[in-house]
Amino acid sequence: MKLACSAALAALLPVTAVLADQPVTINFAAEIGGQPFASDATFNGLGMSNAEVNGTDFRLYASDVAMIATDGSRVPVTLTESAFQHDGTALLDFEDGSAARANGTAPVNTVLTGTVPEGDYTGVSFKIGVPFEVNHGDPTVAPTPLNLTSMFWNWRGGYKFVRIDMVPTDRSADGPKGWFLHLGSTMCASDGKTDAPAAPCKNPNLMEVTFDGFDPATQVLVIDPAPVVAEVDLRTNTPETSPGCMSFPNDSDCNTVLPKLGLPFNEVAAGEQQLIAVR
Repeated sequence: MKLACSAALAALLPVTAVLADQPVTINFAAEIGGQPFASDATFNGLGMSNAEVNGTDFRLYASDVAMIATDGSRVPVTLTESAFQHDGTALLDFEDGSAARANGTAPVNTVLTGTVPEGDYTGVSFKIGVPFEVNHGDPTVAPTPLNLTSMFWNWRGGYKFVRIDMVPTDRSADGPKGWFLHLGSTMCASDGKTDAPAAPCKNPNLMEVTFDGFDPATQVLVIDPAPVVAEVDLRTNTPETSPGCMSFPNDSDCNTVLPKLGLPFNEVAAGEQQLIAVR
């Protein structure tokens, strides 16, 4: 009798539709100064001195990927597990190992792939960077794509969220070996460089990227460091600092760079990010 009543009651209750998942693919392209990136290419007219450079590395980590629904809400994308995507973190890799030598890898990856609940979406958002929870582990035992020591500083600082390496062709003999844009978390408190911080870093430096008008079926997200380094002389470097901008507070080569990544730096307020654009 109880079973019959339960069945009758269930028949009267409204049926809740279960939405299916739909696939999503977000395509990226890498350029330097508007020219498609290639490990054997030369790029001209960069920075305030119109430098000519060779591009030797071009890799970024992305996480917290979401599509923006028509009502403005962010709907998380479940990234497909692969050699370039694991547990919500992905590596965009445009170098093919030929120029980066020991630092590079032959496989490339230019897309983020996953699923979202079926619906209408008008935009995309994500972060360039690695979440704190997995940013300070041991890369030698981490799952791919977090197993790249060439994309890692140390346990204290964690991963290089962005690694774009450019080498000026006309640098002087005593000039910098290259101009490198390496973004990562800084001012992380721990007992030593081989110790992970217990609390988030003072400067997490996670880039927030949002495009309200983006159709993944017809548009591409273009990554180009040229606007970011527009006020930098790529043929010089501040003495006693690492080549290029390494994100650290004492690196004056970052003064005009990090604000163009949408991040504050020292006393300079964050501007609009200029690294990634919709095409």
